[in-house]
Amino acid sequence: MELDKIRERIDKVDEQLLPLFLERMELAAQAGSYKAAHGLPVRNRSREEQILERISERAGELAPYACKMYEAIFGLARDYETALSGSEKDSE
Repeated sequence: MELDKIRERIDKVDEQLLPLFLERMELAAQAGSYKAAHGLPVRNRSREEQILERISERAGELAPYACKMYEAIFGLARDYETALSGSEKDSE
């Protein structure tokens, strides 16, 4: 496949990724509101570990890269939750 065609496909995937990322961040905001209202910490390490384990199983040889992507998403979601609630980042 030619590079231009590969890049077109990458662009199409990116068009799908952004709306999913935005939806995930909105859900993180909702989770953050719930956590703030119930005195829960922003970070839940055991939940993150469960997700990473599930991702690792599904991603095969790309598991290390998929996990890095999810770790970045977790960090962004925590930052967003913290910014919305004005609380400090803490861990469970």
